[in-house]
Amino acid sequence: MLRVRNLSVEYPHTQLGPHLGRVLKDVSFDAKAGERIALLGANGAGKSTLFLSLLGILPIHGGSVEICGVKLEKSALAEVRARAGLVFQNPDDQLFMSTVWEDVLFGPLNYGRDKADGGTGLEDKAGLLLRSLGIGHLKDRMSHKLSGGEKRLAALAAILIMEPQVLLLDEPTAFLDPRGRRALTKILAALPQTMLIATHDTAFVETLSSRAIVLNQGSIRADGPADSVLRNEKLLEECGLAALEHI
Repeated sequence: MLRVRNLSVEYPHTQLGPHLGRVLKDVSFDAKAGERIALLGANGAGKSTLFLSLLGILPIHGGSVEICGVKLEKSALAEVRARAGLVFQNPDDQLFMSTVWEDVLFGPLNYGRDKADGGTGLEDKAGLLLRSLGIGHLKDRMSHKLSGGEKRLAALAAILIMEPQVLLLDEPTAFLDPRGRRALTKILAALPQTMLIATHDTAFVETLSSRAIVLNQGSIRADGPADSVLRNEKLLEECGLAALEHI
């Protein structure tokens, strides 16, 4: 489903200064269909860079990425991005249209799907999706006036409408209160997609993920059962994650 081999990513020295170059170094892992993998790492470990590179938003400088059998390369960017969707940490970076409804329809329409796509109206699909997420009543609301939890679900809907097979979730419980966190966990647990979830929320990891990958200074330091990784205090401390705790 997702295959990453010896992935290396560098930022231009002129962009980040003379001492900052390679951000990801020889990162390799596989994700099976339906697997939910927690991606742990201190700030600056490379989690967001990894997500952006998997979609070709940041160019890779070494190694390879395959998503659903499609190799990441310039000529296949549209295919890759149709198979994998990224939900940003801050929903305000993703919601930019006047209403929730327009935000959800933007992706499919931007990719050239008309409103009778596949014999089932796109608007019917969008309405069903919003209702399934419990936010059907928000369709005509302005996105910037929603609560943090409502924005999170609207941003998720804007990705799910594209029917990706892989979900990349960047700190999905950020901005959520305990009730919103529980609601989101329940929704994600019911989805069939393969998920790679960058998070500091260990309770969320324990509930949703059976596997955890730890990034440290751009390299994979650990990859194994989530419960074992979270119990390894020495590993977490060495990777700058000693402060991880149940939220």
